[in-house]
Amino acid sequence: MKVIRQTVKFDKKLLDKNAVKVIDTIHKAGFEVYLVGGCVRDLLLGLRPKDFDVATNAKPEQVHKLFKRSRLIGRRFRLVHVMFSARNFIEVATFRSGKVQTAKSGVIVRDNCYGNIEDDVIRRDFNINALYYDIKKHQVIDYVGGLIDISNKEIHMIGEPTLRFEQDPVRMIRAVRFQSKLSAKLSPEIHASILNQAHLLSHVSPARLYEECIKLFHNEYAFEVFESLEKYGLLQCLFKQTHKNSFIKKALLNTSARIKQNKPVTPAFLFAVFLWQAQNERFIVIKKKQKSFYLAMAKASEEVIIAQIQQVSLPKWLTARIKDIWMMQSKLEKMHPKKVQELLDNPRFRMAYDFLLLRSKSINPELLETAKFWTKVQN
Repeated sequence: MKVIRQTVKFDKKLLDKNAVKVIDTIHKAGFEVYLVGGCVRDLLLGLRPKDFDVATNAKPEQVHKLFKRSRLIGRRFRLVHVMFSARNFIEVATFRSGKVQTAKSGVIVRDNCYGNIEDDVIRRDFNINALYYDIKKHQVIDYVGGLIDISNKEIHMIGEPTLRFEQDPVRMIRAVRFQSKLSAKLSPEIHASILNQAHLLSHVSPARLYEECIKLFHNEYAFEVFESLEKYGLLQCLFKQTHKNSFIKKALLNTSARIKQNKPVTPAFLFAVFLWQAQNERFIVIKKKQKSFYLAMAKASEEVIIAQIQQVSLPKWLTARIKDIWMMQSKLEKMHPKKVQELLDNPRFRMAYDFLLLRSKSINPELLETAKFWTKVQN
């Protein structure tokens, strides 16, 4: 395996201080340790990484002993989270050998055989994500041609795509996300394998897919990702009740614009948009038998959400917010003078109003005057 060591001095402002502290502590204890994966890729592209992952030859238990505020997590992949606050942690992984335990379907169920850096490279997914950075020597270490792929804006699989997607189908949606994020081209082998194996995504646990969906759509290229998922047949494995329309496009473009402006976004809003059409269709069917508007809405909402969580698990707090957004639509549409202040004081008003506003600018132009009314009363 030919190794390339390229000297690169990254701007210290782009490096996470906590990641540097973790690396210093592990290095002083006499272990080999590097920044690895997406953070190295993003630093090379001049992007500010969201996450900084660390790889070392120290075993998880050895890493755990080095940090008072750390915890061992995972069965399938044993990792250490070094905690700096409730939501701020650095993930440390031990080099793995690539010897994995798989289920009958081919999915990896255990990957805790440890190895050296050369072994660890081979078990990673794409060339662009298999780069290691030695902070002490200021060197990017490349065993698989990741530097060339970054330069050429290409995405190649480490190993044979058909087998690698069989082992972990989530790699297919990661490929699509990186394609959009980096404006890169998928290799012909990856392209063909995803088209043939998209159905494998339905074998992944709904709980794991929730986090992956947030990564797919909470970014600056959300609509491109949506279109690619649809093109490859992956969307129906995540949201079988969702079909592209102008409302979804508007909402995804709006989410990306908010992220560019550093404004807050919530998955509840996007999931409410994705499932709105299905909720409407279900409501029409139920309303024929159920005279109460409220009960028909509640039953339709519940049925659509139950169908969704069989594919992608949604936490209860999130489904409650989705239902609130939907239930408030009819109240906003009525514009009842006595209810205006009550609705303005509702903690979900802003999300419901934004939802109505996007509907008026896409699938429901007849609501433009209603949207103007609610814009005006807020001011």
